[in-house]
Amino acid sequence: MDKKRLIVHTDSRKQSDINTFRNAAITLSKSYKSKYPSQINSVKVIFVKNGKEIVSAINAVGRGNLVSLDIVSHGNQGGIHISRNLNPPVKAGFLKQNAHYQIRKNSDNPQTMKDAKYMEESMHGLYADKISRLGVSYYYNQTYDNSPFISTLDDINFDVFAVNAVVEFHGCRTAEIIPVLNTWLKDNFAARFSSKLGNKGTVIGHITNTAPDKNPNGNVNDYRYGKVRTYKNGELVKDGIERWKYKLPNSSTPQ
Repeated sequence: MDKKRLIVHTDSRKQSDINTFRNAAITLSKSYKSKYPSQINSVKVIFVKNGKEIVSAINAVGRGNLVSLDIVSHGNQGGIHISRNLNPPVKAGFLKQNAHYQIRKNSDNPQTMKDAKYMEESMHGLYADKISRLGVSYYYNQTYDNSPFISTLDDINFDVFAVNAVVEFHGCRTAEIIPVLNTWLKDNFAARFSSKLGNKGTVIGHITNTAPDKNPNGNVNDYRYGKVRTYKNGELVKDGIERWKYKLPNSSTPQ
């Protein structure tokens, strides 16, 4: 089998974030090349600007050849989040303005109706589905109009993944579980990705916000610490495990 290891790092509104994602991707690349010396030439690091570029990079791998996928990015319950500043801002419709206010009014960062009057950012990432994309747009008061490069999990050819593949999302909250929402309505992004992947592999996602500069190993460019959840075939396998100590075959931290 022509094994491939794909490390994707994404665009962001802040150059500092872009630099951070790139440096973390380089750290992962070094780990793979060290742990799998016979597969040095199989490791590919790629910078992407939107969800369609993420999908294109995955789908370009031959059938059954993708043994590991790492995405270093912003993240949330809905997916891999890429946004850009709108200049000038766009006025939000009343329904969206009110939804944003209602969703955020009891959060750690409440918004007023005045705050929600204008959308200042547009969305360009990879989301679980169109409903998730809509939910993210309401939560962050962002627009996906005129954003033709957004993608969903339905755009990915999951046949490219190898048996026992490992997928890891290094951004925030892709495996967060919110009571009621994830019990009755829909799973988080990591679980949804795992459902699409099926029995072929394991998906790892962070539960809370992440940052690369506090890893106990001393590396300031490494997101592999903090609480994560792992899924296989859409089912929860490990809940709240510490990523720093987690070893998994075919991952960047093998046994």
